Amino acid sequence: MNPESNPFEEVPGTSSPISRLAGYLSLLAAIVSTGMVVFVLGMTGYSVFQRYVLGTPLTWTDELSGFLVVAIVMLGMAETLRRGDHISVDLLSTKVKGKTRLLLDLWFYVATAFVAGVILLSSWNAVLFSVDFGVYSEGYLEAPLWIPQSTMVVGSALCLMIAVLRFFEILFVGGHRR
Repeated sequence: MNPESNPFEEVPGTSSPISRLAGYLSLLAAIVSTGMVVFVLGMTGYSVFQRYVLGTPLTWTDELSGFLVVAIVMLGMAETLRRGDHISVDLLSTKVKGKTRLLLDLWFYVATAFVAGVILLSSWNAVLFSVDFGVYSEGYLEAPLWIPQSTMVVGSALCLMIAVLRFFEILFVGGHRR
């Protein structure tokens, strides 16, 4: 990714309204994810201050940090995929050209959509289970587990949507860009 690039710029081949909507939704999720990173940093600093300066450790910050790290990853992955900043196997992706590269990219988006779909279904079922049975976390927070689990639903749904859209854009519009 070019450091001077604008996060609001359109990805080549994404001129359809649904692609633009998906782009804005994934960007919004990434902005929320970024805010969570800043919050976790501040919370961790506050927790360290409480423990080592004031001698009054906070019991809930580790559990909340764990939930937020999952949310950070899940909410940031769709924008990472949309912008092409994801991890790839350079040994393969930098060596192939032309039609082979096109097929490799199509396979990448199919595999990504499959994994995102599996995560979406399993996290959706986990949320439903947690709501139905009133499952709470076992730590000091005693938070309803459907709340942190729902970030997995949102993140995987966005990732699935971006992967499917990119697949069809490469296939039909020629939005090949990786």
